[in-house]
Amino acid sequence: RMSSAPEAKVRPSAQDIWRTAITPRWLIALIALIAFIAVCIVLGRWQWDRTQDILAAERSAASESISLAELINDDGTWGNAEIGRTVILDGTFAGDEVLLPNREYEGEAGTWTITRFELDNQRSIAVVRGWLPNETTSPPIRQEPTRIEGVLHPNEAFYEGANEDQIITVDSAALADAWSVDLIDGYVMLQAQDPILLAADAATPVIVPPTVQVGNVPFPLQNFFYAIQWWIFAAFAIFVYGRWLYLDARK
Repeated sequence: RMSSAPEAKVRPSAQDIWRTAITPRWLIALIALIAFIAVCIVLGRWQWDRTQDILAAERSAASESISLAELINDDGTWGNAEIGRTVILDGTFAGDEVLLPNREYEGEAGTWTITRFELDNQRSIAVVRGWLPNETTSPPIRQEPTRIEGVLHPNEAFYEGANEDQIITVDSAALADAWSVDLIDGYVMLQAQDPILLAADAATPVIVPPTVQVGNVPFPLQNFFYAIQWWIFAAFAIFVYGRWLYLDARK
């Protein structure tokens, strides 16, 4: 009595795989695969660019200070890589000023003094002159040519419409509307106060530390691994598609 051995599965030929691949079911799977790979590539590239922006900002922050006028594009914008850069401003403080409420310093409530600074090239930017406790009058500042130095910041991000009734964030668009003047994007956090510009008997605003990273930034591993992760997802999807196609062609 003879028992028949199970038939060995034949390895599919390239022609078998091709015939399987062009069936409607596998063509739909291929289209889905291509769409998924495209999404993974875009998301991976976005995270990779984020990593490069962070590294560029770190290198920029660690470099020597530079004139703000050299960084500004014709439309008043500047690159993300300049966030945290120490900049030099030559010009004059203008009379436009806003006190931002609900700002703490060492646990005490107070305000930030935001003043428009007009550069020698006639462009203007908002400057955070410092912090004062509540109920303290912001000291007037002399409107005469000077040079100041500070750290370049992007606009503060908050919920949409936050500045409609009252300006509560440092936002160049909202300040431009309030002052009826075009402003350079973002703002500068003043890091050195010239006492000559202030009245002798006025309270001097406390210099506020930068709210962006200005040096010793660790390598952004999270964004880097997110980029690699998306590309791994794309590679794995190709492997799964190829493996399932191969197995289906063996039937």
